[in-house]
Amino acid sequence: MAYSKRIPPIKLKLNIEEFNKLVDMLNNMTEYKDESISTKSAKLKDKLLRYSVPLTTDDGKTIIDIRCYQNEIIDLFYILFYGIRDCITVETNYYEVLVKARENLKQNKMTNE
Repeated sequence: MAYSKRIPPIKLKLNIEEFNKLVDMLNNMTEYKDESISTKSAKLKDKLLRYSVPLTTDDGKTIIDIRCYQNEIIDLFYILFYGIRDCITVETNYYEVLVKARENLKQNKMTNE
């Protein structure tokens, strides 16, 4: 069987500042107390620094093209969540808002049928 090169399907484009912040956050999370989070952070940081592609746009700006697989985006989400969870205070119970919105959708669907 011939070798086939699979390009990760998810594409992110970041400017230099965004890229630096993302890699720095991953670097900080390599010291996180949860070993799973710290290991995934180190792997993602290494991948970003190895495989990201700097490009110049038509208007002369530099962007960094990042390609990821779905599982890497999921890991990145959880790492970002753990990284900011102590920085954000929640004042609204959005779960209750979600439940009410779902109930309204269900009622509207029933009345439209």
